[in-house]
Amino acid sequence: MNSTGVAIRIIVPLLLLLASTAYGAPAPEKDLTRLVQEGETYIRKWNISGASGKADAAIGLAETGEERHDAYYLKAVAEYYRGDYGAAREYAEKTLKAVRSGEKGEGDGFMEFIQNSVLKKPEFEEVKSEHFTIRYANPKDYIIAEYGKDVLEKSRFEIGLDLEEYPGDPVIVEIYPDLESFTAASTLPPENVEKTGVVGICKFNRIMILSPRLLPKGYSWSDTLAHEYTHYLIFLKSENTVPVWLHEGIAKFEESRWREEKRNVLSPFYETILAQALEKDGLVPIEKMHPSLALLDSAREAQLAFAQAGTSVGFLVDRWGNEGLTGLLEAMKARDDYKAALADVTGLDFDAFYASWKKYLAGKNLTEKIPGVKVKGIRISNTEGEKGDGSEDLVDIDNGKARGHTRLGDLLSTRGRLRGASYEYEKALGYDPGSPLISTRLASALHGSGDTDRALGILDPLMEFYPENVDIHLVLGRIYIERGNVRKAEESYLTAVSINPFDPEVHTALAAIYEKEGRTEEAQWERKVLDILTQKDEKHE
Repeated sequence: MNSTGVAIRIIVPLLLLLASTAYGAPAPEKDLTRLVQEGETYIRKWNISGASGKADAAIGLAETGEERHDAYYLKAVAEYYRGDYGAAREYAEKTLKAVRSGEKGEGDGFMEFIQNSVLKKPEFEEVKSEHFTIRYANPKDYIIAEYGKDVLEKSRFEIGLDLEEYPGDPVIVEIYPDLESFTAASTLPPENVEKTGVVGICKFNRIMILSPRLLPKGYSWSDTLAHEYTHYLIFLKSENTVPVWLHEGIAKFEESRWREEKRNVLSPFYETILAQALEKDGLVPIEKMHPSLALLDSAREAQLAFAQAGTSVGFLVDRWGNEGLTGLLEAMKARDDYKAALADVTGLDFDAFYASWKKYLAGKNLTEKIPGVKVKGIRISNTEGEKGDGSEDLVDIDNGKARGHTRLGDLLSTRGRLRGASYEYEKALGYDPGSPLISTRLASALHGSGDTDRALGILDPLMEFYPENVDIHLVLGRIYIERGNVRKAEESYLTAVSINPFDPEVHTALAAIYEKEGRTEEAQWERKVLDILTQKDEKHE
C-alpha cells in the first residue's frame, strides 16, 4: 500500500488452506491426496506454476466427486493467482458442481468469491515490459501503464539488489478504473479505502492499484508501484512467512529505491508524527497492525504505523547492515517465527530489539518539523467530470474563514486579478498557517503577478514538507521554464507525472522541451499522451 501525501497504501497477505474434503467414508490414501497437499504448499509460497502442475496431475487421477472437487479447487485457485480469470471461473464452477446437491465443501466460499470477482473484473487491456504485464481498463490509464514500465523495471533492479530476489515469471500489475472494481478485487472494504487512504495492494500473486484519475490531485502512484512490488518480493523470498508490520516496514523502507540511492523513511512528515507520538506515548501497538494497516482507526494511525515499521527496518539495516535485512527474510523462511528469526539475526529478543529501536529514535532528536500537520483520508470519485479549477479541494480547508478567503482568491485568479488573489490567499493563511493547499495558490499567484522570488521562497520549504503535492511541481516547472532552466523544469514536470499524469499542462510543457532539444521520440510520446487526454470515451466517462 502506498500514500497520497497522507494516503496510504496497504498489503493484506492471504494464507489459503486448501483442505481436501471427505464426503462419506474416507478414501484410501493415494497420490492425489499428496498432489493436492503439495499444491496447497505451492500456493502458500506463491509458486503458481508448481501449483498448477500439481492440480493438472490431480485432475488426471480424480475418480470420485470428492476427488474432482479437491483437484478442481486447487486448479481454480492456481489459475486465479496466475491471473487467468476465465480458467479460474471455469474451474470454480466445476468445483461447485463436483459436490452433492445442496452441500458445500470446505473453502467453497472462495470459489464463489472467484466467480463474483471475475464477473466484476474490468475489461483489461495489456502492455508488457520485459518482466511485467500491466493491465488497464480505462483508455487514459494506458498513460500510467506506459510510464509504469520504467518504474517497475527500475524497481526490479534496485529493490532486487537490496532483497536479493528476482521473480522468474512476469509479474501482473492491474490498474483499476473505479473504486467498486478495486474493492471487489482486493477484498478491502470501500469505507476503509477512503478512511485510511489505501490505493494499492499486493495480493493473489499480483499488484493492484487504484487509478490516480479518481483522486482530485492524483497520488504518488510510482512509489506505490515500487512499494507493492517490494511486498511481492517479500512474499517470494520469505515464502509467505513475514507478519504485516514487518512486510509494511520493508516496503516503506524500499519504496523510493527505484529513483533514489539512499533509503530513508524519516521524511519531515514522518518525523513530525513520530515525534508527536513519542512525546505522548502514543505509538501504535504492533499487535494492532495485524491483519492490515487498512483496518486501523484513521489515516493518522495508519501513517504512524508506516513510520514505526519503516524506521524499525531502518534501524535494523543501520545496525546490522543490509545483510541483516536479507538474513531476516531467510531466517523467516526457515523459522516461520519473526521473533525467533529476529533473535537469530540480531542476538536480541523482540522486547530488547523494540527498546533499542526506541533509543535509536530518541538519539535522532526528532522534532515536529511541520507545524500543524494534518493527516486525512482520501476523496475518491468514480466519475472524472470537469476538473482543473481547484475548487474540489476547498473541502480540505477546515477553517471556514480560511476557506472563504481562498474561494475569493480563486475567483479573482480566474479573472486575472492576481495581486488581489494573492492578498486573499495571504489572509487565508492567517487563519490556516502553513496550509500547502493555500500556500501553493499564493505562490502561483505571486509568480503570475511577477513576484517570482517570493513565490520561490514559499515553495522551497513546501517542497521539503509536501513532496507529493503536485501543484508545487507545476508552479516550479513554470518558473524554471520562464527562467530558462530547462533541466530543472523537466525534472519538476516529470515529478508531476509521477503523481498526476493526467494534467495536459505537464505534457504540453514536456513536449515543447523535447521538441526544442530534438528529442523526437520523447516529444512524440508526449503528444500522444495529449491526444489520449483529449479523447472522449463514453464507456468510461
